[in-house]
Amino acid sequence: MHGSMPARLARPSDVPRPESVDEVAKWAGSEDLRSTELVHAPVFWVALPLAALGFLIWGIVTDPGEGWSGNLLSDDFDGQPWNAWIVWAAVGVWLLITVGVLALRLSILKDLRAENEWILEHGVAHSIHRASVDYNDGEATGWATYIALDHRLDHRRAAEIHEAFEQWLRTTLPPSGSGPISSTTLFGPQLAGGYFFLHLPVSQTAGVATEHRWMLVTEPRESGDEVIVTPVPVPKKLARIRAKLRRKAEGRAQ
Repeated sequence: MHGSMPARLARPSDVPRPESVDEVAKWAGSEDLRSTELVHAPVFWVALPLAALGFLIWGIVTDPGEGWSGNLLSDDFDGQPWNAWIVWAAVGVWLLITVGVLALRLSILKDLRAENEWILEHGVAHSIHRASVDYNDGEATGWATYIALDHRLDHRRAAEIHEAFEQWLRTTLPPSGSGPISSTTLFGPQLAGGYFFLHLPVSQTAGVATEHRWMLVTEPRESGDEVIVTPVPVPKKLARIRAKLRRKAEGRAQ
């Protein structure tokens, strides 16, 4: 790690609060592409064997007597039966696998919706502040680290927690894979309300401070799990997300 002069602590005042479960999903999905990974990609892979199956059926209808796409049960079938059976079996297995993967991903998506409902009910906005210490693992140019502060803290307590983290960072090198570290864990309950982030769940350029000003931090449902950190989009993107969701809600209401 290498140090730099700490910036004066300035806390944003426009505390963001999600308006719906769908908005929470958009906040998270704006960074981790969960909808693409869990729904769109599996649907695409299901479409491929369906297209192959359609081609085989088309062969039966239009040219039932020839080729491996012909009708195996027809007396006029001229192809090699075992080749045709292999093709049909392969397409069938392919389709079953992709449908199974899609079903699994949809069940995960259902669990994510339950998680988003939990975040909506229990998430707390934390302002994020670049720490005076950047992380450098010796292999890259390094990246910024951050201190998150509960928006409900008064200015004095927030400053105390921020300074406690800064002092800790001057003597401590967290492992590169560290998750969020709470001020309660490091300094006790008298300084509860802050977190140190070695990695933010947003895209970052090495050495450049993020444009994000807020993270939504949610205590996990199961004790022992890490807190859930949801990035709050930057103001312009947040406004676009809300406008789109409101238009969609109005369309459903009509």
